[in-house]
Amino acid sequence: MLTIKWIGQNGYILKDDKTEICIDPYLSDVVNHIAGRPRMIAAPFSPEKLSSDVVICTHNHLDHTDIDAIPLMKKEKMLFLAPKDAEKNLEECGVTNYQSFDEGDTFTFGSFSLQAVFADHTVPAIGVIIRHNGITMYFSGDTEYHEKLEELKTENIDIMFICINGKLGNMNVNEAIRLTEVIKPKVGIPTHYGMFASNTENPEAYTAKIPCGLIMEHNKEYSIPEVLSLV
Repeated sequence: MLTIKWIGQNGYILKDDKTEICIDPYLSDVVNHIAGRPRMIAAPFSPEKLSSDVVICTHNHLDHTDIDAIPLMKKEKMLFLAPKDAEKNLEECGVTNYQSFDEGDTFTFGSFSLQAVFADHTVPAIGVIIRHNGITMYFSGDTEYHEKLEELKTENIDIMFICINGKLGNMNVNEAIRLTEVIKPKVGIPTHYGMFASNTENPEAYTAKIPCGLIMEHNKEYSIPEVLSLV
């Protein structure tokens, strides 16, 4: 059974009975320490408790490549995938098992197929398509609206996790709605909100305007069939 958990901001954990994949785990308060923006919600668990086989960092920003949390993780048991732009920071965090993951790169681990796709952000960044036993999920990561994203409509996406906050290099709610209407997933899930007071959005502003919207509860595990049945 494939399950998914939202751990805040753009962070997700997907796992089946053999493999665990984590995207963008923000598990510290480093953005507050460096930029004076405290967390609105506590980290769901400590970095030491992350047990993923693969950790994907979609780009080299602190809430996606967490330089306070990564040194505390069980890195020797993890493969880190990230754009080349993040390699130096990951190495400085003690990561030794790293593979570049830029647009067009693919990777298979267990029953998971991972594909890095286009994102238009303030630094080199990717979105991620994850396929697992006939289910296709798209995680936008951080991205502005761009016509190239519309090409994803050919990927037959079942579940779309789309940023909505509209600041600092991300599309806004109306743009997220527009892209959802183009891609036509079975389920649209807003993400990248509720972490920093200066950079958040009301997720209902997105879900109220599409026919297939779902707001995930923080740190609650859902089965993928459950997600598909809730809308």
